[in-house]
Amino acid sequence: MKLTPLVILSLAPFLLQAETQLDKELAQAKEIISNSDDVLATLQSDEKTAIPGEVLAEAEAVLIVKLDSAMVGIGGYGGAGIAMVNNIDNWSPPAIFTVGGGSLGIEIGATETHMVAVCMTKKALRELGKDSIRWGVGLSVKAGPVGGTLGATGWKDADILVYRVKKGFALGVSFNGGTLDYSKKLNAALYKEPNITAQDIFGMSVPMPAEAVDVTEELRKLSFEGTSLSK
Repeated sequence: MKLTPLVILSLAPFLLQAETQLDKELAQAKEIISNSDDVLATLQSDEKTAIPGEVLAEAEAVLIVKLDSAMVGIGGYGGAGIAMVNNIDNWSPPAIFTVGGGSLGIEIGATETHMVAVCMTKKALRELGKDSIRWGVGLSVKAGPVGGTLGATGWKDADILVYRVKKGFALGVSFNGGTLDYSKKLNAALYKEPNITAQDIFGMSVPMPAEAVDVTEELRKLSFEGTSLSK
């Protein structure tokens, strides 16, 4: 059916609205990636929270998340972040996840939490391929070793190692109860593919977004340079 100028004109507001929404989602995706770069930089700037390169070299994947207590209940999540897979000689493009339930890592009284969850096993990696992940269910989670504790062996038994920096007064620890949800709309906007999956992204079937170059290079430097371990 050939569209007449009148029909095209009547559709214009809807097309404009759709384009505006897509622009907003793309901007949000880029902001989440930028925040993730800041999260990693914050952790690595302090030896008390820094992730040893040996841990990242052995990792299957990382999940870098910024959580904000002020966002809990807004839009159904209290934070967002990216997951990237260690593909032996490089890191995959980022898949964007949101935090459902608003309780993942948000302690009572904490205003903000920067967190990196390092997936150390294939079991943890498989969970990242799902649309929704129930945090702490069926996976062993431990605090990750820093420089002085790297020689300990307990951390090698964990599915996930967690590194965090909290801002504001905090009381208690919350690893359970929240969910990680693969964001179909934000990933579709970022990669311009409506049906893109986490497996597509982790399998490196899409180009690396320009916004993710810095965090990718930092992970590469940490995990592949100056370490005695490798996958």
